[in-house]
Amino acid sequence: MAIQVGIVGLGMMGKCHFDTYQKLKGVKVVAVCDVDERKRRGDIGPFGTIDLSRVKVYSNVEDLLNDPHVDVVDITLPTPAHAPTTIKAFEAGKHVICEKPMARNSTEAKAMLESAKKYKKHLYIAHCIRFWPSYVKAKEIIQSGKFGKVLTAKFNRVSGLPSWSWKNWLQSASQSGRCALDLHIHDADFVRFLFGKPKAVQSLGVSLAPGGIDHIITNYIYLEKYWVVAEGAWEYSPTYPFSMTFTIALEQGTLEMTKDLALTFYPNRGRPKQIKVLKGDGYEGELRHFIECIQKNRESDIIPPEEAYKTILLIESEIESVKQQKPVTVKG
Repeated sequence: MAIQVGIVGLGMMGKCHFDTYQKLKGVKVVAVCDVDERKRRGDIGPFGTIDLSRVKVYSNVEDLLNDPHVDVVDITLPTPAHAPTTIKAFEAGKHVICEKPMARNSTEAKAMLESAKKYKKHLYIAHCIRFWPSYVKAKEIIQSGKFGKVLTAKFNRVSGLPSWSWKNWLQSASQSGRCALDLHIHDADFVRFLFGKPKAVQSLGVSLAPGGIDHIITNYIYLEKYWVVAEGAWEYSPTYPFSMTFTIALEQGTLEMTKDLALTFYPNRGRPKQIKVLKGDGYEGELRHFIECIQKNRESDIIPPEEAYKTILLIESEIESVKQQKPVTVKG
């Protein structure tokens, strides 16, 4: 029997998840919920339309949570709603898939972990980069040691100013945490996934409005000799194209992912080699993985919720480093 999903929140990510589920086997979207009447008609504004004729459509989240046909609640709401909606879903007896960042802060994220244990339900946090084909392949290559040890690693993620969000919530520091928590967290999480917890971080950042960071550069300090840096920015013109890239220097060559997501290895000697990666994207990879975990009644071994909680702690350390203008020890 197919796993039956209810999606709460029909913005960009809600539509992305809805569309992705249509590609997967063993899962069916049976309900959606949004406070916006236009979206409940399937009009997702600049992100297109979705056909909601075959699903139940709710305006109140409690009604969806009480729907006996919903097995899993997929939360794609603004960040401040992640923790309270997750906890309500557990109380209603549902498993939860929740978009990143896990919560607005580590206190709320910890409450989500405690609630999952209390109600004995599964919690999956959608850190899609851990599933993105080129990143997955890069991790595989590095862990294999076939090209030697890592010397340096640089990750970049830049975007035009996200002025398209519902009631412009992304530009509210109190709601989104702005670039550091909402955008840069992708690379911070992948750094942890690739290299483990850093001893400390040293970050520089600039804020275009009070209360948040819109451009951040972090040096992740490890006891090992490699040097790891990640940069995130979203203060550019709204027409500026989004891009995510990385360059990793290894003892025997350099591994690079360019803006077109192509992965290339440049050996110290010889010609560059294009590295084949799996088809699809991180959204498809993560949701397929989560559904398989639910079917097998197990936690994720790729992104356990405790890992997502530690990534929140890491981001908070980076923000503190920007404030203090000095290195900060990473908790967790």
